Amino acid sequence: MNKRDIERLTYSGHDKDHSLGNGLYVKVRKTSKTWVFRTKVGGKTRVKTIGTFPDVSIADALAVAIELKRTAGEVNDIVTMSAYIDTYYKESILGSHNKYKKPHKRPEQALRYLEIIRKKFGLRKLDNISKSELNDFIRDYSRRGARTGDVMRVHLSSVFADAFECGKISNNPMAGITSKASGYAPVSRHRVLNDEEIKLIFKSNHKNARVLRILLLTGLRISEAQQGYLDGELFRIDDSKNGKPHWVYLTKLAKQQFPLPECTQTNIQAWLKRWLIREGIDPRFTPHDLRRTFNTRLNDAGVEPYIVEKLLNHSLEGVMAVYNKAEYAEQRIEAAKMMERLVVDVSGLETV
Repeated sequence: MNKRDIERLTYSGHDKDHSLGNGLYVKVRKTSKTWVFRTKVGGKTRVKTIGTFPDVSIADALAVAIELKRTAGEVNDIVTMSAYIDTYYKESILGSHNKYKKPHKRPEQALRYLEIIRKKFGLRKLDNISKSELNDFIRDYSRRGARTGDVMRVHLSSVFADAFECGKISNNPMAGITSKASGYAPVSRHRVLNDEEIKLIFKSNHKNARVLRILLLTGLRISEAQQGYLDGELFRIDDSKNGKPHWVYLTKLAKQQFPLPECTQTNIQAWLKRWLIREGIDPRFTPHDLRRTFNTRLNDAGVEPYIVEKLLNHSLEGVMAVYNKAEYAEQRIEAAKMMERLVVDVSGLETV
């Protein structure tokens, strides 16, 4: 249970306790939410009030509960990294025990990193793993690549933050370990494909090039293109990145790209990297740069910015976000046809 979960708890007509483990409960009353610690001494239940939420944070309440538990003679569970990874994967990655928590978008990728962590620290007790060890492990793992090392750092940070919040450890050794350990420096991308690069994508006969062409023609994210489905002249995505359903109109050229190959996002990215190296394209572009090109080309062609935002399934800002609920279906369809014409003109394709 996290801060948002507690904020969502409502009074149901009578006081109700909700457990956070280690004897800590949040008691939801009509006018407040109170932290209480409950334990048994000599067969009798003892209750101690810690404070109110949110004046006392979850972390502080858990720290007090753990100390009270030790004082009462109870032994806090000894948890190994291997055992905790199993719990963390089910609850935090798959979201199996929290209806408010969205599952990890790529659980198979997360599991690969968790298994590497398990191999390194599996039999170690969580509260015996030091910050120095974790820092050294991240630096060593980053030899595979700074970006890869930083993804490992993020997974480790999430595991230990979760364990700390659940009261399994009394301090978080990952606190303060930044991307400096991995050597990763995020680069702001503004890559937009030029005419020759667009032409190259439409010349390729490789099956993965069909995915790239769809991204360019529709402005979809690669994950959306893989999880969506055909519905007549529309391509629908029921659960996009921002959690909102989305649709795009499929022009004749876009329809010609289906069926899309069945492969992972990582496979397509790896293939694209190798292909661009062979073609001598430098700096290389990524699948997401095709979405950025879609955005840029339509804006340059005079399509209204709010229509482009709708095409990209972005949330509108300011007053428009509150009052404008229009779908702009006709304008979005016309913009999709315009993008097709732009691509046909640039790539030298025959009229579709």
